[in-house]
Amino acid sequence: MPKIMLELNEEEDRFVEVYKIMKNLQTKQDAIKEMIHYFDVEIKPKKMSEREYFKVKGGE
Repeated sequence: MPKIMLELNEEEDRFVEVYKIMKNLQTKQDAIKEMIHYFDVEIKPKKMSEREYFKVKGGE
């Protein structure tokens, strides 16, 4: 299972804490795991072109 480290500012941390309490969860990690189901994510490379990012290793 991949691990993701998040740096939350004070406001974001409070939001996660409130969500945790409202949903009667044990940890903030559990709250974040539930919260991510409400979002769509699109991954885009920042420091290289999409063509280079998606190029197959050893291929053209």
